[in-house]
Amino acid sequence: MGWPYEIFALDDAQKHARRQSLDRHAAYAQLSALIPIGLALMYQLGVFIFKRVSPYQPVSYSAVPSSPGLKHERQSAAGSWGITARRIAWWLGDDVVVLGFNLGQRDEIIFGSLWSIWLMFLCFVGTGNDYLHLTKRFGIVAISQLPLQYLLILKSLNPVAFAFGSSHEQLNRWHRVLGGIIYSMLLVHAGLYLNFYVHEGILSERIVRPIPALGLGSIIGMSLLSATALKLVRTYSYRVFFITHLMVALLLPPAIFFHSHHGGRQYVIEPLVFFFIDLITRKIGTITAPSTLELIPDTSLIKIVASLPSSKLDRFRKYAGMHVYLTIPFSSRRSSHLLFEFTFNPFTIASVDEKTGELTLVARRQRGPMTKALAQFAEDDSASTKVPLCIDGPYGCATWFPNLAGPEFDRILLVAGGVGSTFILPISRYIINENPAARVQMVWAVRGAADASWPLENGDDSLDDNIQLFLTRAIPRDPTLREAVELDNTSYPNVRQIHKRPDLRQIVDDFLRQGLEERVAVLVCGPEEMGRELRSYVGAWVNKGRNVWWHNEGFAW
Repeated sequence: MGWPYEIFALDDAQKHARRQSLDRHAAYAQLSALIPIGLALMYQLGVFIFKRVSPYQPVSYSAVPSSPGLKHERQSAAGSWGITARRIAWWLGDDVVVLGFNLGQRDEIIFGSLWSIWLMFLCFVGTGNDYLHLTKRFGIVAISQLPLQYLLILKSLNPVAFAFGSSHEQLNRWHRVLGGIIYSMLLVHAGLYLNFYVHEGILSERIVRPIPALGLGSIIGMSLLSATALKLVRTYSYRVFFITHLMVALLLPPAIFFHSHHGGRQYVIEPLVFFFIDLITRKIGTITAPSTLELIPDTSLIKIVASLPSSKLDRFRKYAGMHVYLTIPFSSRRSSHLLFEFTFNPFTIASVDEKTGELTLVARRQRGPMTKALAQFAEDDSASTKVPLCIDGPYGCATWFPNLAGPEFDRILLVAGGVGSTFILPISRYIINENPAARVQMVWAVRGAADASWPLENGDDSLDDNIQLFLTRAIPRDPTLREAVELDNTSYPNVRQIHKRPDLRQIVDDFLRQGLEERVAVLVCGPEEMGRELRSYVGAWVNKGRNVWWHNEGFAW
């Protein structure tokens, strides 16, 4: 069976009909994504309004079913379906690794493939054997997805995040999936057009004209964006990826606007409107706070204490486990390096002092310009000197967490690695403060005792009793050095200290083999490998039927 598409001339009426078909199928592609999001958004708004206006408020306590009652529920038909649904949901959330290369989570691959098939159907249906119709269809269906693509990256005003009770960090993975689909379809669009120019012998003539040149430039820009998004490049220099991403995101819509002169321009105007509304909102909400910075001795940690206005304090203390984006304003920079214009680093809120109005962040010094600059501030300035820093936020999916201190869960396991404790520790303290009877176990792995000293410097006399502190730095064989390490640990008499790496499998098994009918929550924040390993061990129990609510907090991208 040969290639069915042909290149032939159309009269004006046929061209008009083709333009109508292009616009119609692009609208189908956009609405098929936005309508479900709109319905979910309306549902969330309805729930929000109902809770506000309803005279019936939920009581603070609801009866917790007994173990026999839960066992009976689990063995019922509904319980069996619930177990199956949890297994499927967990399976969809697992990573797919091929030859050591992580292809992403299984739900990204499955739903991304299904969405690609739907868009491909919209590209082919109704094109007949018109080669140029197919070529243009690939282009306009691809750009019809740009508004959704830009919605997925909004931080302050993100209707998709609100509709699905998520955060922009969690939506970012779908932004990457959709970006790959759009890029692939535009590559096909460009390839088909270049083939057309070669077939007609007009490549050298057309490629220098403004409209084809803008299209080719857009493809080159997206290819550069995709190349810098590779893990190897991001690991070497995340700033290169970020700046390239931002520049292409800003320049791509205008380029497509002038390239697509016959139709579809609304699809590139919409994302720019969304982007700038979000940017303006974030700019208005950003606080410039005088901050003190200090290096935590014997560690690579930097402690940042920002003084907030009392009128702004409430939004930062409302939820535990939120984060902010930190930037260095022009007045605070040691040099007018333009690199800081593109430096927005996320840091989890370690604590908020309601009495003093101080917000504490803890950062680890890395190779990037932000933490290098913060470390220089801490080294050069005295404790009394305050450096103005811009704080944008708070953000995070903790807004949508279930009530961890309520009756929804019987026991909670919290796992932190290094500065991941800035996320885990506030949640632990929130749960215990709200419900002292809550059964919470926290595992915190650090290199040495000094890395766990920052909570004590916040005015606390000791760490929480429920913490298992794992000191992963090897104990020296030299008796003198060993004694020095042991003396270094005497600051934490109430904490169970273990001088080895945590055995996550043993911790999970010990935690989940108790109370088989209990509902448990597991939260982790730490290195990517820690989260992946912990998830594999928890997943074995989910497959056995355990009811587990899981959350892995991370900023991998």
